[in-house]
Amino acid sequence: MTRFFVLAIVLGAVAAGDTRADEPYTPAPPDKVPNYFAQPMPCKISRESRTEINCDGKLLENKSLRQLSVLRNTIYARYGWDGYRKPWLKAYFHAQPWFKPNPKFTYKVLSDADKKNAHFIAVREQSLTDVELGRMRDDIYAHYGKTWAEKPEWQLKSGKTVKVCTRPKGADEQYDAEDIDRSYPACHYAKQKWYKPDPAFSPSKISDDDKIELGLLSRAMGQFALDDESRGKSESSLERTLRLEELRQLSLRDLRLLRNTIYARRGRTFKSEILRDHFSGMEWYKVRGDYSDKLLTQNDVRNISMIKSVENEFGGPLSDEDWLTEPATDGA
Repeated sequence: MTRFFVLAIVLGAVAAGDTRADEPYTPAPPDKVPNYFAQPMPCKISRESRTEINCDGKLLENKSLRQLSVLRNTIYARYGWDGYRKPWLKAYFHAQPWFKPNPKFTYKVLSDADKKNAHFIAVREQSLTDVELGRMRDDIYAHYGKTWAEKPEWQLKSGKTVKVCTRPKGADEQYDAEDIDRSYPACHYAKQKWYKPDPAFSPSKISDDDKIELGLLSRAMGQFALDDESRGKSESSLERTLRLEELRQLSLRDLRLLRNTIYARRGRTFKSEILRDHFSGMEWYKVRGDYSDKLLTQNDVRNISMIKSVENEFGGPLSDEDWLTEPATDGA
């Protein structure tokens, strides 16, 4: 009876002309998709020492890494891409009223404007230096009231030393105002009218979205953290052996950057312009003229091997072109 009932439903659907499975996918109208640009963004890419991007009205410059990721992936999601492995990205798009999965998604449906915009956003994501990323990170903490104790130390003519944000009378000019503002969050945020120190600050007060942002920032700066992990749990943990279950939570973009971060920490140079640009913006990156893979530790070799295995599991490492224009097999 059950098989007959199912067969009757199928035959009835066919008889009724139910051909929805064969209907072409129609993306949502551009004006119904927030943060989607049907035309090329008003941005220009320039290159001097490294690639940079400037947009009218600081369209991209004022966005967080999480916002940039959503903005770039909106391009693919509008056409029904639903292969995101990152839970927060998948949840975001599934909550959008305009989103509907497309099992037959192909990059061929993207317009020239889509490809240009994905390129612009990806360039912005990779153009940030560790100084800029560090300020973005500290801004998050500051909005939750975190306090910093470290201040510049000044040598007085009397031989005594004091730690204050402004140069005391009679002290040598050991720091300039820009260095102080950049290097000492305690001094920078003391000048911000919106900053309210919270003696009871705790990372547990940080919102889920900001935890995701902190994870993105940590990896961009050459550390390791998952997108939604508690802060302090995994940063600076590339000296330990990574786990496959951790790596499988990352995108191919993340994995490529993480794998090459291990090499960069030992002073390797890179043929890829994207990787050269990214690591040249990190103050910790020091090129070694005598670099060889013999400088890698046993743990480095083990982690690189695991990262490569996960990349191959999800379709293989990204090329520079894929990095800038496509989400490959999983988005990022």
